[in-house]
Amino acid sequence: MEPLLSLTALAGAAFMAGVLWLVQIVHYPLLGAVSGDEATSIAVRHQTLISRVVGPAMVIEAVATGMILLVGPAASKIAGFIGFALLCVALAVTVFRAVPLHVRIAQGQSQLIPELIRINWTRTVAWTLRIPVGAVAAHQTLS
Repeated sequence: MEPLLSLTALAGAAFMAGVLWLVQIVHYPLLGAVSGDEATSIAVRHQTLISRVVGPAMVIEAVATGMILLVGPAASKIAGFIGFALLCVALAVTVFRAVPLHVRIAQGQSQLIPELIRINWTRTVAWTLRIPVGAVAAHQTLS
């Protein structure tokens, strides 16, 4: 069961890192390039659509990551804890910074898009760093 959890957490991290890089490099800059009214409309649509894509992946990744700490072998505990800490950073920035900014942008405050792009780097880096950490944890559970 431990290898499946590690591989699931790794797959979730890789998926989320890919989504974050796409959003960071393509989607958010494009959102910032449209006028205020259009940005508001796009921001509302973004919230609805992105939740369908990342919501299930985030839940699966979080459960697998938490389970690694609970039932994973002792050899993978350090990598598991680092991965968990990185996930906590990514989720905290999502919940306490990105989501509130998205709400305000959807309410017409498109001038906040550069701030969203700036804080999104933290999420992008955290999820990206989860890939090598997750690979180490997976290797340790498979060994």
